[in-house]
Amino acid sequence: MYGLPDPLEKESGGRGERMKQLLHEFLLLCGSKGKRVKQSVIFGFFDGIFEAMPFCAVFYLFYHLEQLSWNASFLTLSDAGIVAAIFLVGVIGRWIMKFCIYRFQSVASYEAIADARLAVGDHLKQAPMGFFNSETIGNTVTTLTDDMHYIEQNAANILEKTINGCINVFVMTLGVFVFDWRLGLIFLMGAILSLAIISSMQKAGISVAAKAKESQNAANGKVVEYLHGLSIYKLFPGSRQQSVNIEKVFGDLRDASFNMEKTFIRKNLSYTLVIRLACGIITILTALLAFGGQMGIAKAAVLLIATFVLYQPLENLGNISAMVRMMEVSLKRIEKMKKMPVMEGENQTPLQYDIRFENVSFQYEQNQSDVIHDVSFYIPEKEMTAIVGPSGCGKTTLTRLMARFWDVGSGCVSIGGIDVRKIHPEQLYSYFSIVFQNVFLFHDTIENNIKFGNPAATHEEVVAAAKKACCHDFIQSLPDGYATMVEENGGNLSGGEKQRISIARAILKDAPIILLDEATSSVDPENEWMLQQAIQELTAGKTVVMIAHKIKTIMNAGQIIVMDNGRVHGIGTHEVLLQSDEIYRTFWDARRTASQWKI
Repeated sequence: MYGLPDPLEKESGGRGERMKQLLHEFLLLCGSKGKRVKQSVIFGFFDGIFEAMPFCAVFYLFYHLEQLSWNASFLTLSDAGIVAAIFLVGVIGRWIMKFCIYRFQSVASYEAIADARLAVGDHLKQAPMGFFNSETIGNTVTTLTDDMHYIEQNAANILEKTINGCINVFVMTLGVFVFDWRLGLIFLMGAILSLAIISSMQKAGISVAAKAKESQNAANGKVVEYLHGLSIYKLFPGSRQQSVNIEKVFGDLRDASFNMEKTFIRKNLSYTLVIRLACGIITILTALLAFGGQMGIAKAAVLLIATFVLYQPLENLGNISAMVRMMEVSLKRIEKMKKMPVMEGENQTPLQYDIRFENVSFQYEQNQSDVIHDVSFYIPEKEMTAIVGPSGCGKTTLTRLMARFWDVGSGCVSIGGIDVRKIHPEQLYSYFSIVFQNVFLFHDTIENNIKFGNPAATHEEVVAAAKKACCHDFIQSLPDGYATMVEENGGNLSGGEKQRISIARAILKDAPIILLDEATSSVDPENEWMLQQAIQELTAGKTVVMIAHKIKTIMNAGQIIVMDNGRVHGIGTHEVLLQSDEIYRTFWDARRTASQWKI
């Protein structure tokens, strides 16, 4: 439903066009910091000129000596001063340019990518949950870490070095033409052929680089999955199959990386061969011309020096080509994530907080069958509504559609008569507090985990919420109290303690609509009473929608909605449904029987 076209499928034209597009995409990513990047590129241009100046000094020196028939005694102080001045200007100029490049390029690059990470993070918050169904965790992690880091480290540097190398090649080729047009043509042909091979390297490398990135995504996702399921891997025999799957993923990554390097090495060998052949041809021709008396020794010496100096920037451009192809892939992947669909809406405040479903149907992915079929019901304001039914009947999906984690396929979900699609998501989320069955706590202090409900809350307000949630006493018993660090995903807390902290968070938020998704299902009897007290504090005077299996929480609801296979099977009070709805009656009998079991 939320799939996006892959921009990697579209390749740019020639090398120049790709570099232009690459620069454009990078500047877009940099945003307000793009001005500094442009300035660093300009400094790179002048850096290339200053880098070529020592060669110009050598050219001047040898040319003058040849004019003097190698009689160095006639080399005046003025001539020596000119040579020294050219060297000095080149050295000082490069130092200044390098300082400016670092000042503008590095700072801009790090600041720009930091801003880009935050922008993509904010974008992710506005994306429908369906996006995360189509995109793997590994893909998202790779884009936000590896891709961003690569661009952060290399992007501006690549642009500066590319311009610098091109300037060097141009200046030195022009100098050789001044000496001898025949050798200049050989220089030029070698440079053109080298650049053509570099372009071919980029074109061939872009597809294999993209495949390597995809393999990296899969590997990252599998590692995350492995770490989360480590306890299962240790205890169950199915872990052997999972190990096979992991080996396959890493094998695919190895093969993709090897193919990328193999493709590049083949092109690089051709590239290096062209450069070396050009150097050899120029060296031989220069020697023949010198010994044949058609070229002076000084001029020949300068040309031989220039030969090897000239092709050094060409080799550098070849190495940069590998970096360019990777940066191109990374930029396109970041751009793809930035173009993900977002949920939009206007700032609208309902006058009341009743909820209505009108002929709602929904599917998670295109071309899949509906999981919700033509559902209609009404949830009154400031009352408790329970949703029951067999596993997989669509209960949780309904609550997620209320909070607009997804948009409905057809029909309408409204709060206070306003379609939720017309309310800005950030404002809409402020109307909801959700207590999930599986509580997520951040690796932070207990106090800060509670303050997620209201970041502006004082310590006293946090404590008051914790008392209402029946978790103040156990928090105080901890060595550091409210400053106790929660281990990753609450590993140092029991299930009941985590639930009560999440309820304290919801109490502190004080939203008008409360969604309880199996909030008490995994709590032991010892903690259940305290949890029920906490829920009573949370839900007082609120519109409450509860998914639950326990008798005590269901029978006291103002109304009960019975779901079956994505459809509403019955609506009514506990007493009415016992008489009129077979599914509810079966459900009730099973729960009542289970509650009477003794162990």
